[in-house]
Amino acid sequence: MQAQFKVLSLSHEKAPLAIRELMHLDEVACNRLALRLQAVLDLNEILVLSTCNRTEIYYMSISDHSEAILGILCLEKGLGSAEKYKQYFEWIDEAEAAVRHLFAVSIGLKSTVIGDLQISNQVKKAYSRAAELKQAGPFVHRLLHTIFHCNKRVQQETEYRDGAASVSYAAAELAKELVAFHQAPSVLVIGAGEMGSDVARNLDSDRFSRLAVMNRSPERAQILAAEIQAEWVPYENLGAVIPQFNVVITAVQTAMPILKRAHLKPQATFDQKFLVDLSVPRGIDADVSDIPGVILYDIDEI
Repeated sequence: MQAQFKVLSLSHEKAPLAIRELMHLDEVACNRLALRLQAVLDLNEILVLSTCNRTEIYYMSISDHSEAILGILCLEKGLGSAEKYKQYFEWIDEAEAAVRHLFAVSIGLKSTVIGDLQISNQVKKAYSRAAELKQAGPFVHRLLHTIFHCNKRVQQETEYRDGAASVSYAAAELAKELVAFHQAPSVLVIGAGEMGSDVARNLDSDRFSRLAVMNRSPERAQILAAEIQAEWVPYENLGAVIPQFNVVITAVQTAMPILKRAHLKPQATFDQKFLVDLSVPRGIDADVSDIPGVILYDIDEI
């Protein structure tokens, strides 16, 4: 019997944000999980994809290892028994269905924003990690290059992505709508990674009297600020500057929220503070939505 392409998938289609953030993997964790799956299950072709809306493990095997993979994922995340999380996962052990699933994911057909421009780059990064770990064998190599070629043709030969956006674009548009009636609105973007930078670039500096960016690494924030003619705010000033902005957008990689109740105070009805959290795990403590005049949007509400 030949090995078949399979996938274990957790996504926004079945899992709420509270579950997705528990299963989210940064790049280091993706590599660690892939290596552990290889060692424990003797899998040689593995692709681990983890974004704000999905965590998926693609693999080649004769047998269906979905339950074992879920168990190892839960152990890696310190979640104990996997039984209570099974309901949020989809496992596809039929090769053609798994291939079609990855095609659909890569081209943005399964994104919250159809035609999402960021997902194809995230898939490329997952493929690069697999190649570096020598876990992208002949099938995965051929499949991913076919997907990238297909994606390029869709971009060049169809109108599918005409006007297509992304979560970061949608967040920027939401920020503009929220302050539509403010005379001199201000916005702070926390995070200068791919998503945070995209948000900042999509914010019209002419629409905001003050556009500022912040990042743990000051160099990245300074470069971004210079590019879009925005203000750079040092990360250590987080608590002091939050009251100064009408809108605060977070797009950070963090194990724990960086913005908490202590950073905020009740707002007058006519002077609401809007918080937009694009981070998974969440960068803003969900409890802040209990503060009068503070309106919180998480990634599922964008």
